[in-house]
Amino acid sequence: MELLTRIQDNWIVLLIPAISALVGWFTNVVAIKMMFHPVEFVGIPPYLGWQGVIPANSVRLAKVSNTLITQKLLSLRQLFDQTFNADSFAGKLGAVIDDVTEQVIDEVANKHAKAMWDNAGEFMQNRVREQVRAEVIGVSRAIAMDMADDIDSIMDIERTVLEAMERHKGLMGEMFYEVGRKEFRFIERSGLYFGFLFGLFQMVIWVLYPAPWILPAAGFCVGYLTNWIAIKLVFAPREPIKIGPVTVQGLFHKRQNEVAEAFGRTVATRVLNADNIVTTVMEGDGATRMNEIIEHRIADLIAKYEAHPMATLVLPEDQRSTLRAELLDRIKTEWPKPGGFFHTFAGESVDLQGELERRMKSLDRESYEGVLRPAFQQDEWKLIAAGAILGTVAGVLQLVYIFGDAMERLSR
Repeated sequence: MELLTRIQDNWIVLLIPAISALVGWFTNVVAIKMMFHPVEFVGIPPYLGWQGVIPANSVRLAKVSNTLITQKLLSLRQLFDQTFNADSFAGKLGAVIDDVTEQVIDEVANKHAKAMWDNAGEFMQNRVREQVRAEVIGVSRAIAMDMADDIDSIMDIERTVLEAMERHKGLMGEMFYEVGRKEFRFIERSGLYFGFLFGLFQMVIWVLYPAPWILPAAGFCVGYLTNWIAIKLVFAPREPIKIGPVTVQGLFHKRQNEVAEAFGRTVATRVLNADNIVTTVMEGDGATRMNEIIEHRIADLIAKYEAHPMATLVLPEDQRSTLRAELLDRIKTEWPKPGGFFHTFAGESVDLQGELERRMKSLDRESYEGVLRPAFQQDEWKLIAAGAILGTVAGVLQLVYIFGDAMERLSR
């Protein structure tokens, strides 16, 4: 009865659970923001300032993700052996085939045999164009098969991931946020719920024992516990546990299929996309191997036409080496460009996204947890400590600006 009397005499204490809920929510929101922002260090390095937890650890996190992808989720060799279809891929090269066909005709006919090409007439030009197009399709198919057979020498998944992260500092954060979007929202909202619950106990304690340290101490506990509990509930328990009629499981583990789809989509479109793969390959040894394949196949095609009786009429022998060099240089320059052969090969030759999704859905719980857990693990204490500090500050502000007079009356 004394508790109810004191609350009735000082109804403002009923604000404590509401304020506690707001403190819990705010500290959790700040903790999430601190994970991702700012992307670059703000302050006086190395210690006086702050950089988002994920951007600050982007290299380490990229290596962890690399290990997961290359050891658990993706084998390019196996993926190409099992799923690459040269005919299906060639069918996706319509614009590329047309472009290369016109390059060949322009290089050979318009540049080296213009008079003969102009006098051939539309019908004959179209026949030649169709024949050249058929040959280009055959060569493109052969090049694609050669590249698929030697894919490990051309594409380097680990290097592609690391270089993509270096070029785009915020990319790792974007990837983690996309994959764990619901988990981060849960952490934010849970601060509201747990904060209100803790606020009820805080109100009772403070009404019965209105010591000056109660509100700051309670704020510390609210800020600390709401962050700590929310993070734990994201990952624990790994396996479903039935408690009476209720089944409890960590939110992240409960969403494994959904997360697998988000992870596969994000990695395939933002990290291992055609642009990043092409950039990495063209700056490394993969470009050398790819050019060797192209040179070999184009040289075979040119040699085939040089043996034709019409070749001497169209192109004198002393001009053929120049033509071969010009044609190869033009094709090698054009194919890595957006929409070109290699860009299309990197993005559409195999179902990278589908493979990542399928394998992640079948991961064991411990390996699967490694998708998101590293984002919290190393500097988790900083997020929890930040919540505790903010909660303490909020408690002091409550004491000074809201409950100072009420505490004086309760203490009489």
